[in-house]
Amino acid sequence: MHLDPFHLQSFLAVAETLHFTSAAQSQGVSQSTISQHVSRLEEQLGTRLLARSTKSVRLTEDGTALIGLARQLLQCEDSILSRFRQETPRGTIRLGVTEDLLLTRFPEILGTFRASHPSLQITMTVGLSAYLAPLLDQGELDVWCGMRRTTETRGQKLWTEDMRWYAPAGTEFPAEQSIPLVTFPDGSVTRRLAIETLNKAGRAWHLAFTSGSLGALLAAVRAGYGVTPQPAFLRNVEHLSHCAPGLLPEMPQVEFIASTRHQTAQGPEELLIRTLCAHIPRLQPDLLPL
Repeated sequence: MHLDPFHLQSFLAVAETLHFTSAAQSQGVSQSTISQHVSRLEEQLGTRLLARSTKSVRLTEDGTALIGLARQLLQCEDSILSRFRQETPRGTIRLGVTEDLLLTRFPEILGTFRASHPSLQITMTVGLSAYLAPLLDQGELDVWCGMRRTTETRGQKLWTEDMRWYAPAGTEFPAEQSIPLVTFPDGSVTRRLAIETLNKAGRAWHLAFTSGSLGALLAAVRAGYGVTPQPAFLRNVEHLSHCAPGLLPEMPQVEFIASTRHQTAQGPEELLIRTLCAHIPRLQPDLLPL
């Protein structure tokens, strides 16, 4: 004698709702089918699982005892199918991300991806876009997520972001004053945009603090070293204030992207990028620090 998993599913649906019509709707079958499944299960087990009347349905003692056992059996079946189903993606995605993304709700999206694809593992490298892009080209990363200028075309655009100047609250920048810049090392997108913007506006500038760590840059701003150009979504970081409009020249927008070595993402990488593209728009404009 073998128990039919569909019969167990029908029984559990009734046990959860104590209503045959609701159980049928949840399973996408007719009420008569649900009733037949439960009756067949009772015949096989030789016991009544449900006490039914014209007004109510209740679980018998054996019915209550079966709930946990039925769930265990169905979970075992799901585990077996998941383990050996060929279409289940497996392996490891080597992901590179810029540090600023870790201050947003980006990790929540990775959590959604993990829940949908538990057989796929992720190893993460954090760094500047200028550092991650060569790693991708060298085959040391499968996907990198970071920043590009709006004039560039590499990668799949996730969203467009404004740029802001961040400085200690109340900081003034007289026209004759050289702007003290707190920036990433040479090669970073934000550094190039900041320098180009200041040069175009005819504003003098000098490097006051340089680091490859975003946390170090933000700490330097709080310490009064100068002003840093960063994405607008950092505006809610504690103790960080962006400069009032007009205080410094406005910078152009940037784009955050996901990029792979292939022109078109494939396999697990394509699944990850599809998840990012599907969920990031739902967070906009709330892609803010937690």
